[in-house]
Amino acid sequence: MIRTILSLVVFAVSVAAVAGITAAAPLEVTFKQAAEVDGDAITIGDIATLSGESPLADSLAGQIVEQSPDPGRSIALDARTIINRLVRQNASLLSVLWQGAATVNVSRSFVTVSSEQILTAIDDFLEANRHRLPQADIRFIPDSPPLPINLPTGETSWQVIPSSPAIIGSSRFSLIYNVDGRVRKNFSVLGRVEAIAPVVIATKTLKYDEIISDDAVSVEPRDLGQIANPTGVTELVVGSVVKRTIPSGAAIDTTAIEQPPVVRKGELVKIFVTHKRMVLTATGIAKSDGRKDETIRVQNSSSNKLIYCRVNAPGVVEVTL
Repeated sequence: MIRTILSLVVFAVSVAAVAGITAAAPLEVTFKQAAEVDGDAITIGDIATLSGESPLADSLAGQIVEQSPDPGRSIALDARTIINRLVRQNASLLSVLWQGAATVNVSRSFVTVSSEQILTAIDDFLEANRHRLPQADIRFIPDSPPLPINLPTGETSWQVIPSSPAIIGSSRFSLIYNVDGRVRKNFSVLGRVEAIAPVVIATKTLKYDEIISDDAVSVEPRDLGQIANPTGVTELVVGSVVKRTIPSGAAIDTTAIEQPPVVRKGELVKIFVTHKRMVLTATGIAKSDGRKDETIRVQNSSSNKLIYCRVNAPGVVEVTL
């Protein structure tokens, strides 16, 4: 225990007694054996009790002696070291009666964010952004459960950031935890977003340039995160032409198919020419294949001139002047 052990203090009190001076009761500072702090810094007021109320007591109580440990951690502070440092900085503290524990064990208060709470934060993010996601049964599957984290006490908020702006296809989620507006933890949880929804699949191997028939496809639930450009509408697939081989059982990637031409090269077509309120017609020969709404060259059968026309329907093209 520290019991008025500073020799300088004893000497000062002795001198006052010999001189016949009646001194006021000195400020007593009693160090605790253990203390718990909330903030980032440790003050004398955190680790000791001070007698009475005075400007000196108020000032001394606010003196920072050490930075706080991390939340959930503790440190041991040597009282004599603290006293010597304060007295060197301010000689008036020689009049203080220092006493109490020689060592103060200081711990930092904290709150724990569990693994379940971290995963719930990601699930809540997915739910809040459901309007941006396809109609599917969506969930996040972590590679492994995240470790709990300790945060300082205070007003806690957090932000969840997917690795992919599209969310679907993200391989990790970054989480930023703030306490009282200050970033305290920033980490990532690895995993994947599973989005199960019905998609069109091939029931047999579909070869290049093959026209997809109704019996060549079906609809089954699949993970959208594993498919680049899926579709759940068979009407968009049946009748399409295969641009690259699609294995049996694979989901139909819409970039692997295309609609067949409605106008073929060399085909005789009817040309509709619209000018203001007038509509004229002519005939021509298509110089290339054309799908609906594509622009192709057509040779006018009467003038032999080449004109650019928009494909409107099988055997029909149009020009707007």
